[in-house]
Amino acid sequence: MTWRPNKLLRAVLWLPAKTYEIALRFRVAAYETGYITPRRLSASVVSIGNITLGGTGKTPLVEYIARYLRDEDFSVAILSRGYKRRSSGIKTLNIPSDRLNDANVADPRSRTGLNVKENLKASHFEYGDEPVMLARALPEIPIIINNDRYEAGRLAEKETRAEVLVLDDGYQHLRLARDLNILVVDATDPFGDFEVFPLGRLREPLYGLKRADAIIITRANRAFDQAQLTRILKYSCGDKTPVLYFYTDIVRLRHLSSGIKYDAEQFRGWNSALLCGIGNPDAFAEDVLEAGISIVSKNFFRDHHAYTQEEFDRVSKDSRIDGAEILITTEKDAVKLEGLVERELPIYVAEIEVKSDDEVRLKSLLLRRVGKKK
Repeated sequence: MTWRPNKLLRAVLWLPAKTYEIALRFRVAAYETGYITPRRLSASVVSIGNITLGGTGKTPLVEYIARYLRDEDFSVAILSRGYKRRSSGIKTLNIPSDRLNDANVADPRSRTGLNVKENLKASHFEYGDEPVMLARALPEIPIIINNDRYEAGRLAEKETRAEVLVLDDGYQHLRLARDLNILVVDATDPFGDFEVFPLGRLREPLYGLKRADAIIITRANRAFDQAQLTRILKYSCGDKTPVLYFYTDIVRLRHLSSGIKYDAEQFRGWNSALLCGIGNPDAFAEDVLEAGISIVSKNFFRDHHAYTQEEFDRVSKDSRIDGAEILITTEKDAVKLEGLVERELPIYVAEIEVKSDDEVRLKSLLLRRVGKKK
């Protein structure tokens, strides 16, 4: 559900919103006119990002694309800023520490590396929840974390010989040139009331759509106004920008502490309580219901929330009283719940799969754009 400020709050927010929008327009114009030139790396860069704040289903697509390119025998690395981490400088996951050296990398004192076994203990406070989640899902793919994605890319090229860099949340990171710019749009709330933050959920004005080389519509299995969305995209991007439709299904539930996995079908008809802190919790609830699992209570926290044992105990106790048999959470939340003790209810992690009739079109597009540099 989209948050909307009331009339008084809109009046208060109007000036900061317009100031922010003007600053964005000047920044984008500086790149479009060549006043600022994006920096280019030797490796191919595939950027995946949003034009709105909040969850659009971007991270599962980052995992999907990185895994596909790896399976096609490309050397792949993921670049992330590690949003909400409490550390600074360059951090790495899935690269053994002894492979890192200090030559030609900015501020090497701030850099650490974890190998595959060590990243099982990686803290979301140090690396960010999404990088830790991706590192565990893709243990053979290095994750480079830095606010400056160009420097992160240089490290990836030097230390991992990466041929393809997947830029996570990179649509507004104009400093780094890319070979394929993918924009992810949530079918159920594509443009957040068509207003720029803080009046709406847009990260930038809608004219930014034209920078997309391809657009992926997520949650395309939900009810949405496809005709209106198509008109807006064609007006902004023209007819040549491919529009692909994807969605995700919950296919398994993994017991958090034991790691044992079960087919989601085995929980059909069970009463569950949800626990999550993600950008679009309502979409997660819809996925659980689609899997045939009943929901008796919803415990939604702010995106990237770090849980305490006290919060976990309270949610578990209240959910059991409400009639829940299990707690269900997301992969992103799981990395922040590990180590907490299950007392009232067992907690399971929803494992999803990305699905689409447009898979072949996306894979063909990826190979055309990155294969030429291999």
